[in-house]
Amino acid sequence: MKRAKRTIVIIGLALASCSGPAYVPTATPTTLSVRILATTTTYPLLQDLVAGYKHSDVLLVVQSAALNWETVYTQLVTGQYPFALTAFLPADAGLWAAPLGYDGIAIIVNTANPTPALTLDQLRSIFQGHTKHWTEVGGPDLPVAVIAREPGADIQLAFDALVMGGRAISLSSRLALSGQSAIRQVADLPGAIGYVSLSQLEPGVRSLPLSAQAGQQPVTISVETIRDGSYPLRTPLFIVGAAPPAEDSIYREWFAWMQHSEGQMIIDRWQRRSSELASPASTGP
Repeated sequence: MKRAKRTIVIIGLALASCSGPAYVPTATPTTLSVRILATTTTYPLLQDLVAGYKHSDVLLVVQSAALNWETVYTQLVTGQYPFALTAFLPADAGLWAAPLGYDGIAIIVNTANPTPALTLDQLRSIFQGHTKHWTEVGGPDLPVAVIAREPGADIQLAFDALVMGGRAISLSSRLALSGQSAIRQVADLPGAIGYVSLSQLEPGVRSLPLSAQAGQQPVTISVETIRDGSYPLRTPLFIVGAAPPAEDSIYREWFAWMQHSEGQMIIDRWQRRSSELASPASTGP
């Protein structure tokens, strides 16, 4: 049967009720091996979804790796791995996809930077290198230092699609090879600006409220503002594969579990765990 370029499905299965971080079987379970990749942004979530899955007679043995999106995509289409968890999916990817929810991109600055908020146009101008001083956007008397993310990462590709629209990042930008590196560089440099996933927020930086355009009320990133769509930099969470899982496979059952209450609770905790580590002063007004 001919597939559309992107097939998005909600998997509907009746699943046994279960809760908690790990399953201790009372009888010898059936051991099933699964192979699934994750992007660098979503790999910690995949670990949580592995640890949280329980079934009365199934024990998952998971082979996985954290890779950038381009490598993930190549391994999917060449059949090296059947499925992957990602926070980025281009419209022309030609992959089967099952939605799990949303994450968001937090724009981070040093805690000493009191800039109240930015519009997406201002953010784009900063990352292009056109805005060189924070006073140009209502900020302090500091030069701007752009922290760019590693090429090919899902969050970099999502930022390019949502903010840059294919425009080049400033040649004077500094490179961060991970979310943790971006946070360290921004925390160490008063004029720095970078971005991380909501799930990667840590103390030592503050996230700037954003508005989609001038004149609109700025919105602070949170699980709630991502969920209701009011925060402008929202990214989807997908399980993707070259083809859908077989009807009677453990993959189908596990993915369905992710889409229902217990899996959704784990995704919610994954996002809140990091974002709530940041103090109120670190996450904006």
